[in-house]
Amino acid sequence: MSPLLDVWHHTVARPCRDLVLPDGCRDLIMVEAPGAKPSGFVSELHSSPVLSTGFAPGTRLTGYRLAPGTRIDAARLLARIAEAAEDLLSPERLIEEHCARAPATVEVFAAIEARPDATTAELARRLAVTPRTLQRQFRDNALPAPGFWLGLARARRAALRLGEAAPLAEIAADAGYSDQAHMTRAFRQWFGTTPARLKRDAPRLALLAQSGLAVPATGEQISTR
Repeated sequence: MSPLLDVWHHTVARPCRDLVLPDGCRDLIMVEAPGAKPSGFVSELHSSPVLSTGFAPGTRLTGYRLAPGTRIDAARLLARIAEAAEDLLSPERLIEEHCARAPATVEVFAAIEARPDATTAELARRLAVTPRTLQRQFRDNALPAPGFWLGLARARRAALRLGEAAPLAEIAADAGYSDQAHMTRAFRQWFGTTPARLKRDAPRLALLAQSGLAVPATGEQISTR
């Protein structure tokens, strides 16, 4: 299965550092800055809100979003991009060569997205493996532990419901949180704000609606990672 989840484009209009929220993905980002040779970098996997790298106005970014759990040989990928001028603005082939998502990983993340309210032990049972085997699978692929992904998927899925008229307590219960206060703590950790404030924060909600863990591909991106 291709590791490529989505492709997005963004042109920097003014000097700024945009907010980046955890989405469970890493992106290969190609940078076309005015008067400079195109270049690329691989974004980090975030566990809390951060501010993106600043770019000069007029810089055009093309992001190749890699599916959660993708194993990336970032050093070789970027080295190949640096030496292969013809691939700088269309690096899909190099992504296929240097990024991979094993079938077992695809199965695990499908299970996480299907039941983000599960515990690690419950996830292991669904996959017919022991919790230790599951933990080792993530460690061997240089990925955070299953609890990281379950927590992020649950919070992102709950955040998508904030546009509804449902009470926050109901959203929390449906998402598997023990109560609204539990959901609030999770939102503070992942998104840097409370559910009540996030509900009124349209730009931040738009960020969370972009493709990533527990959210389908959108083809749109409004931050610069």
